[in-house]
Amino acid sequence: MIKGLYEAHLPVKNLLRSIAFYKQLDLELAHQTDTIAFFWIEKGRSWLGLWETDRVDTPYHVSLRHVAFQIDRKDMDEAKKWLEQKGIEVTTSFGFPPEKQPYELILRKPSK
Repeated sequence: MIKGLYEAHLPVKNLLRSIAFYKQLDLELAHQTDTIAFFWIEKGRSWLGLWETDRVDTPYHVSLRHVAFQIDRKDMDEAKKWLEQKGIEVTTSFGFPPEKQPYELILRKPSK
């Protein structure tokens, strides 16, 4: 019955910085106000909503603020290099060493 993701929404502390981050991932900005932005994940089918708020200081846990983007299997092996070329830090998850890292990457905005 479920065919994919229609939308996901994330709270963000700094909307303009978050917009810049998702543009680095080549997502197209669909709509923006002073406190809200929507990016197409798949144009006309699914999108990501960003909501600027001061209520984002919850300690990170994978079950919160988690979005996984579907990519083609053939692009899996190149994903880490592609992200690093865009200046996005890629970290390992679950304590696996890099050579045994599962195909799940945790992206974090660089600290500034």
